[in-house]
Amino acid sequence: MAQGITMIAIPWHFTNVLNMPSGFGIITMVATFLSLLWGLYAGVMIDRYNRKHVFLAITTGGFIIMLLVSLLGFYLGQLPMLSVAFIYCSMFLIFTVHYPNLFAFAQEITDPKDYGRIISWIEIQGQATTAASMALGAVLYGGARSGEISLLGFQVKLATVLRPWELHEIFLLNAITFLLAGLLISFIRFQPLAHRSAEISGVLSRLKAGFDYLYKHRLIFIFGTASFFIFVTILITGFYLNPIYIKNHLQQEAGVYASYEMYFAVGSLLAGIGIRTLFRKSNTVAAIIIMSLGISALYFICMWNTHLGVFYLIGLMQGFGNAGTRIMRMTYLFHHIPNQVIGRTGGVFMTVSVILRLILIFVISRPFFVSGNHVTYSYFILALFVLSAAALMSVFYTRLVALPAHSDIRLADKGKNYNQISKH
Repeated sequence: MAQGITMIAIPWHFTNVLNMPSGFGIITMVATFLSLLWGLYAGVMIDRYNRKHVFLAITTGGFIIMLLVSLLGFYLGQLPMLSVAFIYCSMFLIFTVHYPNLFAFAQEITDPKDYGRIISWIEIQGQATTAASMALGAVLYGGARSGEISLLGFQVKLATVLRPWELHEIFLLNAITFLLAGLLISFIRFQPLAHRSAEISGVLSRLKAGFDYLYKHRLIFIFGTASFFIFVTILITGFYLNPIYIKNHLQQEAGVYASYEMYFAVGSLLAGIGIRTLFRKSNTVAAIIIMSLGISALYFICMWNTHLGVFYLIGLMQGFGNAGTRIMRMTYLFHHIPNQVIGRTGGVFMTVSVILRLILIFVISRPFFVSGNHVTYSYFILALFVLSAAALMSVFYTRLVALPAHSDIRLADKGKNYNQISKH
């Protein structure tokens, strides 16, 4: 919830309040660069420590950071630009840990036969929260001076007039949200099913183990990287391009940005509910290739579309394709990467995605792409990028489908309990 509210308020604040789309591009590049090395260490940390404790660490960190910056805003009456940029970068780094840790934890406590189902439920829960946070973020940041708010593109009448919240007020709410998250997580009790042996080597040696695994299993590296291309572009459009596209090309306001994100979340929810049924007669690799082709086509459509309804439909389909790909991708990786190194291999994939994002953001943040409606050319670049992923997976399709699952040892088979591995 906290990440969703923050990530709708900050991009719109820089793009439309401060009128600094190029400056926001630089901040996005800085945040992406910081996550480069952090993503690798995060993978080591996820495999080294109790994953519940990792969750508690990032929620505590988010609470402290949000609270301090919020108090600064109350003291000064407004927030300096650098403090807002600091929050944005911090949320980026928390985001880099959150999902890899969540999936590693899910694999650790789940029987292999239930991988697809648990990943789908994670997606449903996550996107429902995202939709709620986007709606709340739009109301808080945009307010409702006329007594109406835009929800999924429709005007909804409220019983009262709401003033827009200041950023530091929103950050205080987010600090409380992080605190509540930490309290809820502290009550979780679990028993791992996957065996993780303690590693006493140094950080670099443990980091190297992730690279070594992917070097020995190059097909998994190819699949894990190519299937991440959609996610790379979704991060770029969601955190950077969409506010510019909505303002310069569609010539709309902040409510459209929030409504698009909600349609995206609804599409993701639908994917969580029905993606495995839709592709029940196909394998995961074929499903991802098909969805990559679909997302590429949507980016081409974005170049010429000026109709708001079509834009919302694109958001719905993007959400479906992104979440559907993530469900299929993680199911495949769960079956082919042991829990012992799932965090570190995820860190490697995240680092590759960060490098790709840096390159793409560097290109599309040039003044040419943010002036007028030239932002549409950025979507052409993203379309070709995702298309190349579909082509790469098609080349290795037969070998990827035939790749056998890993032989991870399950604790249930060895009669071990949680206390025997919890120390590491």
